[in-house]
Amino acid sequence: MGVSLYKSIFHSMPNAAMILDADLKFVDANQAYCEAVQKRQDELLGFGIFEVFPDTPERVAGVKAIFEKTLDGEPTMLEAQPYQLRYPDGHVEERLWQIAQFPVQCEETGGLYMVQRAEDVTEREALRRQRDLVTAELNHRVRNTLAVVQSVADHTGLASSDIDSFLSSFTGRLAAISRNFAALTDAHWEGLDYETILRTELEPYAGPVLDRISMNGPDVTLTVRASKFTSMLVHELITNASKYGFLTTPEGRLSLRWWLDEDLLHGEWLESGVHGVKPPGRTGFGFQLFEMMENIDITHEFLPDGIKLHFSVPIELSVAGSSEALASA
Repeated sequence: MGVSLYKSIFHSMPNAAMILDADLKFVDANQAYCEAVQKRQDELLGFGIFEVFPDTPERVAGVKAIFEKTLDGEPTMLEAQPYQLRYPDGHVEERLWQIAQFPVQCEETGGLYMVQRAEDVTEREALRRQRDLVTAELNHRVRNTLAVVQSVADHTGLASSDIDSFLSSFTGRLAAISRNFAALTDAHWEGLDYETILRTELEPYAGPVLDRISMNGPDVTLTVRASKFTSMLVHELITNASKYGFLTTPEGRLSLRWWLDEDLLHGEWLESGVHGVKPPGRTGFGFQLFEMMENIDITHEFLPDGIKLHFSVPIELSVAGSSEALASA
């Protein structure tokens, strides 16, 4: 191969490539390499690579050992090597290169050279890290969800008198968890709006019933953890309302309020227009669920014509955006 043909091929290669001699000095560098390192050929040729690109003694020693191994006749590779790219305007950008080296013996001069081909993998590595983070987060979410399902199954079993009542209750609760999981996925696992949770759980009863429901409160996005527990809690309250509460009579009404007060998020569930309200004879799953919800203060009151439930929970643990809430979501 003639020198002119070699030059034509080498300098038209889309990948960055350069050649070092046995003293690790630049012999050639194609246009892609010069653009990648923001250097002109006259700033490279004849200079040692560590003279042009100084680095810490530790990194220089490691890379130099790889280069010397290549010059001993063995092809080598360096995965995702960090490189600080300095632009003419002074700003520095860290890039990642995947570089491969192989030795070449020149028949004319008898000299030994090292050819290096480099590929910028900065974006690829960023996508890989993002994928790994998403996978780890998904595993975390799935484990947490399965733990919730297991707990729901255990508590449902304790509150059920027979297999049929267990299956009916557990299926409904599993459906609520599924709806919540789907809503969180649509929200990219950034938490759900409180009113959205209420409307999602009320959706199976959509129609004329909604005319008997009032909602009043500010826009509040809950953390992922708070979204899960709120969804289950609202599901239990709706289920009870369909059996014993406001959904059993045309006169029944439901008033839902929530508000922020200093460092607490408050919520109120008030059913009215119900006849013959009596406290339950035994503790059901709904009240057992309260025990699963840490750092929440819940009070309930059985009124002559309905039931009133009030909860309060620290904003830092329930509302998305605070540092502690994000850490515990």
